[in-house]
Amino acid sequence: MKDGAYKLKEAATVAEGMSFKAGQDFEVVNNVVYVDGYPLPPHMQRMYYMWILNNMNLFLVDSRTY
Repeated sequence: MKDGAYKLKEAATVAEGMSFKAGQDFEVVNNVVYVDGYPLPPHMQRMYYMWILNNMNLFLVDSRTY
């Protein structure tokens, strides 16, 4: 997966008790997953990385420049 910022198109559930609302921001930098600017705990990284990779249809590529 390419490093970048991704915005969730619609509400989604990764696993029981792990839901995100539409518009939630995800970033992937050097294979590290950030949600709303904060890195996920190390034990959750692989699960979320794979979820994003396998569900790219749920995301818009956020190509904002600052």
